[in-house]
Amino acid sequence: MSNFSNVYFKVPDLKQSYKSGSLDYSNKVVKEANKKLLQSINAQYGSTIGFWSSTFQIPSQVILGFIATESGGRMLKPNQYLATGLMQVTPNAIYECVTKWNREVSVDLPSGATRELNAKVPELLKKAPNNASLRAKLLSLLQRDANFNIMSGTLIIRWLLERFSNTIVGGQLNKTMVAYNAGAYTKALVSGGSAITSYIDTTSLATNPRVPKESRGYLYKMLGQDGFLSLLYQQGALNKI
Repeated sequence: MSNFSNVYFKVPDLKQSYKSGSLDYSNKVVKEANKKLLQSINAQYGSTIGFWSSTFQIPSQVILGFIATESGGRMLKPNQYLATGLMQVTPNAIYECVTKWNREVSVDLPSGATRELNAKVPELLKKAPNNASLRAKLLSLLQRDANFNIMSGTLIIRWLLERFSNTIVGGQLNKTMVAYNAGAYTKALVSGGSAITSYIDTTSLATNPRVPKESRGYLYKMLGQDGFLSLLYQQGALNKI
């Protein structure tokens, strides 16, 4: 198996819970609802999550948390940015990460992912032009094929982990979350045209006005007190992890 960078994160890594209007992740009713959400996603997609999590060496709890945060476990239709499905993947994002894989990742694309892509969109591995026809095909796959959607989202997460990794800490999950939500080239994560690979603590990201508000909220939903990763790792959301 390929050796990717370690996935680095703390749980919880923020002292506050996610709050927006009347929604408060520290509220007992909300916590129970979020636990049930995680259980429901795991019951329906756990084996698929486990396969791609193993393939890309990312804890399955992390992928489960991304799905809960992105879609609430629903195969959503494309939004205005064409983000779709369980992991809200866009055709442009999966195209970029596959065709630029070797620019950011020092090991080959895993064979499981290569087989999936060859079976469903072989032109992507051949770096076909990112034209309207290819984008439409990818959008259709991402919208109707849960396995392909989870594979794509997990592939993107690994690509981002490597993009912002360093040899001391490894791949920082907090930076990856911001980039997954706001884009790989968001200004808060780039300096002089290059990805910032030095360590950034989560509090700094969550309070940085250059990080989009939605992305800051993403950090609280995942890494805050009573966030999805806290529910999974500390509060026994699945009972047996």
